[in-house]
Amino acid sequence: MTVPAVEIDGLRKAFGPTVALDGVSFSIAKGSVHALLGENGAGKSTLVKLMSGLIRPSEGRIRILGNDVALNTPRAAHACGVQTAFQEMTLVRDLSVLDNMLLPYAPMGVTGLIRRSAARRSVQRHIADLGFSVDLDAEVATLELSVRQKIEIARAVYRKPEILLLDEPTSTLAGRDVEWLGEIIARLKANGTTVVFITHRMREVRAFCDTLTILRNGRHIATTPVAGISDGDVIEKIIGRSLE
Repeated sequence: MTVPAVEIDGLRKAFGPTVALDGVSFSIAKGSVHALLGENGAGKSTLVKLMSGLIRPSEGRIRILGNDVALNTPRAAHACGVQTAFQEMTLVRDLSVLDNMLLPYAPMGVTGLIRRSAARRSVQRHIADLGFSVDLDAEVATLELSVRQKIEIARAVYRKPEILLLDEPTSTLAGRDVEWLGEIIARLKANGTTVVFITHRMREVRAFCDTLTILRNGRHIATTPVAGISDGDVIEKIIGRSLE
C-alpha cells in the first residue's frame, strides 16, 4: 500500500474562542494534485499556515510520507519537503528578483560568501525553464502583480519541494498565465511532486486536479475524486445547503 504524501489527523486550531479548524482529518495521495475548497473562513488558510510552519496546531497531527512531523517553523516545513507559494506574497519588495529567489538559502562558497555568479546562472536557467522571463536585477516593487505572483511560484518550485502548496495562485493571474501554471503543475505531477491547490474556481479544479477536499466552518465535509462529483454537489457541500 502506498503511503500518502500528507495525512491530516484530527487537526484543530483555535485562536482564543474562535475555532478555525475543528478535528479535520483527510489524506492526500503522493504525486497527486489535490484541490482544497471552501468559502472564506472555512479553514483553508489556517490549514495552509499549519502545513507551512507559520502556526502550530492546538490538537492533532500532520504526517508527511508516513512520518509524524512537527512543523513548528517554515524551515522545519522546508526540511520536510514542503514549500508554499502564498496568495499574500512573501517577496521582499525592495530587493531584486534574484535576491528574493535566493532567500533564505543563497548558495555559499568555502569562504562563506554567496556564490552570486553561479546563483544567477542557476536562477536564470530555472526561470527560462519555467517559460517566462524577468529582469533578475529589477526591484520586486516595480513589477506588475501577476509577475510577482509568478516569481513567488517560481521560487517555491526552485527549492524542489516534495509537496507544493499553491495558495490561490490564480487570483492575480489570467488567461495565458493560468495556462502557464497548469503546464507547471502537470510537469511537477509527472515528476512525482504532490501539489495542493487552493482555489475558488471549479474550472481550474477540473483542469488541474485529481482529488478535492471541501472544508466548511472549520470542519472536513468531503474528500473525493474530482471526476466523481458534480459542480452542483461541490457548491452545495461548500455552502451547506441546496442550491434550490
